[in-house]
Amino acid sequence: MISPRRTRLVRVRHLPAFRQAILESIRQADQSGVVIVPNAGAATQLRRMIARRQESSALELQHVTRQGLYDCLHERLADPPRRLTRYDREALVRAAAREVSLDIGGHRDSAGLREPGELRPALVTEVLRLYDQLRRQRQQVTRFEELLEETLQRDAELDRGAERMLRQTRMLAATFRAYERRMAGANACDEHSLRAHLMATPAAAPVRAAIVTVADWIAEPGGLSVADFDLLARLPLLATIDIVATEGMLASGFHQRIHDWLPGIEEIHFDGAATPRPRLAVPDDGTGRLWFTARDREEELADVARRLKPDGAEKRTAVVYKRPLPYLYVAREVFGSAGIAYRTSDALPLAAEPFAAAVDLVLEVVASSFTRTAVVALLRSPHFAIGHDAARSRDAVSALDRALSDARYLGDLARLSQLADDWRSSARPPIALQALDAAIIALEHLAPLRAPAPTTEQIGRVLSFLDIYAAPDRNEPRTERARAAVLDTLEGLAAASRAYDDAPLDVHALASLVRRSLEDQTFATDADGLVDGLVNDVDANELQLVDDLAARYDDFDQMTIVGLVEGDWPERPLKNIFYSSTLLQALGWPSEKDWRSAADAHFLDLLTSPGDRMALSTITLDDETLVEVSALVDEVPRAGLSTVACGPMPDARIFMEEMLSLDPAAFESLAGEPRSWAMLRVTRSNSRDAAFHGEAGAQSARAWAVSALETYLDCPFKFFAQRILRLEEEPDDEEVMDPRRQGQFVHEVFEKFFRRWADDGRHAVTPDNLADARATFEEVVDESLGALTDTEASLERTRMLGSSAASGLGEAVLRMEAERPVGVVGRLLEHKLEGEFTVETSTGPRIVRLRGKADRVDLLEDGTFRLIDYKLGWPPNRTRALQLPIYGLCAEQQLSSLWGKPWRLREAAYLAFKGPKRVVPLFAPGDRERVLREAQQRLVDAIDAIERGEFPPHPQDVYRCETCAFTAVCRKDYVGDV
Repeated sequence: MISPRRTRLVRVRHLPAFRQAILESIRQADQSGVVIVPNAGAATQLRRMIARRQESSALELQHVTRQGLYDCLHERLADPPRRLTRYDREALVRAAAREVSLDIGGHRDSAGLREPGELRPALVTEVLRLYDQLRRQRQQVTRFEELLEETLQRDAELDRGAERMLRQTRMLAATFRAYERRMAGANACDEHSLRAHLMATPAAAPVRAAIVTVADWIAEPGGLSVADFDLLARLPLLATIDIVATEGMLASGFHQRIHDWLPGIEEIHFDGAATPRPRLAVPDDGTGRLWFTARDREEELADVARRLKPDGAEKRTAVVYKRPLPYLYVAREVFGSAGIAYRTSDALPLAAEPFAAAVDLVLEVVASSFTRTAVVALLRSPHFAIGHDAARSRDAVSALDRALSDARYLGDLARLSQLADDWRSSARPPIALQALDAAIIALEHLAPLRAPAPTTEQIGRVLSFLDIYAAPDRNEPRTERARAAVLDTLEGLAAASRAYDDAPLDVHALASLVRRSLEDQTFATDADGLVDGLVNDVDANELQLVDDLAARYDDFDQMTIVGLVEGDWPERPLKNIFYSSTLLQALGWPSEKDWRSAADAHFLDLLTSPGDRMALSTITLDDETLVEVSALVDEVPRAGLSTVACGPMPDARIFMEEMLSLDPAAFESLAGEPRSWAMLRVTRSNSRDAAFHGEAGAQSARAWAVSALETYLDCPFKFFAQRILRLEEEPDDEEVMDPRRQGQFVHEVFEKFFRRWADDGRHAVTPDNLADARATFEEVVDESLGALTDTEASLERTRMLGSSAASGLGEAVLRMEAERPVGVVGRLLEHKLEGEFTVETSTGPRIVRLRGKADRVDLLEDGTFRLIDYKLGWPPNRTRALQLPIYGLCAEQQLSSLWGKPWRLREAAYLAFKGPKRVVPLFAPGDRERVLREAQQRLVDAIDAIERGEFPPHPQDVYRCETCAFTAVCRKDYVGDV
């Protein structure tokens, strides 16, 4: 049915006239009409402009996006058919793909189908996107298949890629047909079948007027497709259609396309009231650039704030971006600190809300097979209340974390239950048992998720867990709405699966499905003035953050376009993952030229939008990656704007950190509790005070472990955290032993070997008995490996005994001794060195209290001894080493009368597993005295600094900060100050 109607193309010169033309069309339109805009932000801006101009009657028209148009028309039908939700459609596509895959044997296909024909959630979205775009181009599935088969068939016999693409085409076409068949069988409709229904059935409350303020989908995101324009041309009882477009947009190719789709459309030129052209603000730095440049997006908004702050709120100002997310996050910090009120109608991702992350954590716990880190994270999450108060206390959960690490727990719920039984039967059950018992009860609810089960059952288990263990709402509106949105998503997935495709999923597939569904949604929050609907304070002049599409629909005095970098401006259209654009052009896809011409026109239109001043801004770094300025800046001269130079930024302190950190501190912008805290803060000691740079006050003298003093030389703050504050490092979960346990194992093996070697009546390892020593060492290693897991045993055997590629640590130890000319007459293994020792310093002899343990002391037949230190990693820097030289000095003093004679250090060496050499001597012949003298001075210097309380964050190697376990409590910003 085609009703008589008036169809006009309203041509305007620029965006001020564009807005006037929209208002004029609204005034002339029937009150049952609709205004079609590109996105929700544009609808909000248009309503604000209408309300500010007091066009109250214009507010009666519905402002809708393309999707909103179908919602509106569906609601107006007398007997509307049931519409499929997004979850319904995805479920139908999954079921259709499985049906088609089984028909062709269920093998893996180039379309991404996996056994037994499952599409990954991301591919489901892409399949639907391709189908929708085909139908929106008024293409049928049969035409799609025939055209691509005709193109690909020629090369399929000789080109494997063409042959695979041909099979992919047949698979997709069959999936599309199966989807349509299943949809018809469900007596439901999607957008495309609804469109046919709308054109055939008059509405109970028909739309009488349509004002189209968007171009087509080729020219702008949110634009209409060929099928949409066809719907408007044939919609029953629609009397008038006004398509409002700028001359620039029409010249980009839209003019030809709209005449092809709507032949005979009437054209009128709308000039509107004369408006001044904006001036382009440019930096006054002599470079001739037409744009401002900032380091990153945060500094970019900070520069905008500095330029705007002196003007107060006298002018309506907009910050215009292409991608909202980076700027919405940064704006809260930057503009909040500057005290600049702002509004935005863009929404944040639902997946970024804390409760969405909590659901993801639940799935991760199961997918990881209940690993320690995942279980502890679940217990610590504020979104869950697992167990009674004592069981989920910080002390109990931290104790459980440490206990599971000590027990080498790597996952598996059965292993967790066994640990609980063992701890419960011990004489003194640990505090961790309370948290573990509570965790096991909760995890048993989730355990069934690991086995494949119908989708509805799996989602039901997640919902049941959330219902039982989710922490009560804290009466925070945003949190409550986010939780409701996440739960609605889960329930929507369950309902769609129940109705159309209740296929079995394991936890990994379920997690992928849930994550994809959450990532595809946005969440409008009340924070920062996010608006849904008409605002009351239409005369407010606060700063507004808008995307480039919404910016076209409101009158602004000043406008700054930010983020002008390649990849954002212009934003490239989403590529089809199945076919190249060349293959799809015959089906209505745009060429690169069409897309780029529209992007240039859109940008040039935007330059003429504000009434007073326009500014352009770009950045050099995006997430620490170098970026290039957008090529669109080359089009700026075409706009014909006059320029006005802007001098250096004002020196005024506008940000909170500047007001509080620079002298004198200013508190004018603070009130209430923040002001009280700020006043208290200024009474604290000066930041240049030594306490800010690692001074902790005098420490009592004590016996220091030499290994601890070596840690001090590596980084004083790390020593402070470990030895003074006694902070524990976060445990790591590994399938094999961590370095500390590996070191203990190696020491135990060598100690056991040398004791057995001595018990057999042998002392020195010589060339004559080297083979026997190797055999004995191998026996000891094999015996020691029995206490390890299979994986650990394999690795440690290779480490100790070597392989065909390299010799082991044992060979290096035995061969070193066999090659020495002086024989061994005795050994001291894991020898303790404790007590008072005399060290020589630059100021004379000094007595210090030390403690330590030498790995091995070999007593030699000439009255000297050899000191050995085993190192699993690289040997330490000998210019900073402390343990080996000080142990040698202490051993000389301790052994001064052993067996009735003095013993003198002859040799000290590291036996290292890593590095180019296994045996690394501490000193060369003739260098002994100098090395020992320098080590003694380092020792007393470290002790003196510790007792003075000097613990600056001053690592010998700044790269240690990347792996340090104490970065959370370290003032790393002061590294390098001392």
